Amino acid sequence: MTATVVVAGVSDRNSTDSPLEAVSGGDSSRAAEAFGALSNETRLAILLALWEAYSPAAPDEGVSFSELRRRVDMRNSGRFNYHLGELEGQFVRKTDDGYVLRRAGLRLVRTVVAGTGIEEPTFEASEIDVPCPICGAATEIRYEDDRLYQVCTECPGAYEGHEAQPAGYLAGIALDPAGFTDRTARETWAAARIQVFQNVRSMIEGVCDECSGPAGGSLAVCEDHDSDGVCEACGRRSAPMAFLGCSVCKNYHVTSPRSIVAHHPAVVAFYHERGVDVQFDADDFESVRRRVALVGDHDQEVVSAEPPRVRVVVSHDGDELRLTVDEELDVTVTD
Repeated sequence: MTATVVVAGVSDRNSTDSPLEAVSGGDSSRAAEAFGALSNETRLAILLALWEAYSPAAPDEGVSFSELRRRVDMRNSGRFNYHLGELEGQFVRKTDDGYVLRRAGLRLVRTVVAGTGIEEPTFEASEIDVPCPICGAATEIRYEDDRLYQVCTECPGAYEGHEAQPAGYLAGIALDPAGFTDRTARETWAAARIQVFQNVRSMIEGVCDECSGPAGGSLAVCEDHDSDGVCEACGRRSAPMAFLGCSVCKNYHVTSPRSIVAHHPAVVAFYHERGVDVQFDADDFESVRRRVALVGDHDQEVVSAEPPRVRVVVSHDGDELRLTVDEELDVTVTD
């Protein structure tokens, strides 16, 4: 069984024969102009110079024309003025005391600074002190194709038969090269996990973590699931899977119902009342490992395949909290 998440709005935006018009709402000229404005090294240098001068505490404090030209190191004033004019309106805004980056310009520069699609960090596979949730063996992290993978060193992992995933695959997390800055392997794994926590929570609450567009979700259950190891029908160990997608930019996340309920107020309160700390911090590896272990201990059981319903049981010291996840990933407390 192949599960597909259908998010309202995607099919409508892709109904045109032109991919450019599909994302630009029919006015493809504006999208073409935006890409054209960035096709020059001088213009990128202008954006980077404005970013260096940018202060979050004074976002409207501009850089004068002469100072900006000096920073870019371009002697030809007329030529510099032309390139600056090409950026104005979409990426740069002129103020009373000079020029500042618009939000679109900031997002672009942050992509460059993050190294996305520009550089591939050198990262050797490293063991981390996190046991495999399936067999208890050691796990390690690897970095391939802009994703940080956590894999088991002994068993086949949670999935099998996917050529794009490394052997022993347990989790794959999109991570920009900047995520490795001044971090050990353990700290990088912790930072990536926190990013997943926050991204999933944002999507659950209806806001895409990439573009801020509307997000939705769906639950899929493999009706022919084989619970003995990796299922031949769906290629997973778990029958239910939760899909979260954006109707604008096609950003998506795949997770489990046990992870979906971790953000529910009743679950947070359940742990808090029993003195279990569910807070986490990138500088505190143990706090992140504890949070991942708590979610992994949530029991999940398929109530029905059509419509899909999954019961998740959160337990601690003999106490239990039962929740149900429906086809739209809405969570209700059942006991």
